[in-house]
Amino acid sequence: MIGAGVNGRAAARSFLARGRRTILWDVDEQRARAAAEALGADIAESREQALGADLLVTVTPGHEVLLDEGSLQPGQHVSLMGADGPGKAEIAVAELARSRVFCDDWEQASHNGELAHAVATGAISRNDATHLGDVLAGTAPGRQSREDITTFDSTGLAIQDLAIALAAIEHAAELNLPTIEL
Repeated sequence: MIGAGVNGRAAARSFLARGRRTILWDVDEQRARAAAEALGADIAESREQALGADLLVTVTPGHEVLLDEGSLQPGQHVSLMGADGPGKAEIAVAELARSRVFCDDWEQASHNGELAHAVATGAISRNDATHLGDVLAGTAPGRQSREDITTFDSTGLAIQDLAIALAAIEHAAELNLPTIEL
């Protein structure tokens, strides 16, 4: 997990809840330490160690390219979940283009997410990206081999947020979620 702010902590919590070992790294070492202590996660010894994880999640402001061309290794997956906005770039266009790309929604991702830079340069077109929903519905293939390098550009969809909130409310007792009475 690259980024230990509010969203990074939330993403880390989801991995920890599934029993996954989670390693945090943040440009602010104190923030990473505090998050790791609060969550029961580990701290990466270095940025390079964190970037080398088999399953990598980036949750940064996106002002700096974290993944240069050639940085992802066979079998590695990265979920690019950092802030979307003008100039955001967590991954180099060439690195994104050499991976199998997944997104939550093409129209949104191609105009506002990591894909926007790759689309603008012609490195990626609509045919190069697969909607994650299609994979989940079984109408498109996901990872084809252990050697695939895959990326997921998450721009966030309100309908997903609502579905998750509804599921959380329906299962609040068994999930032991904190709730308040209104």
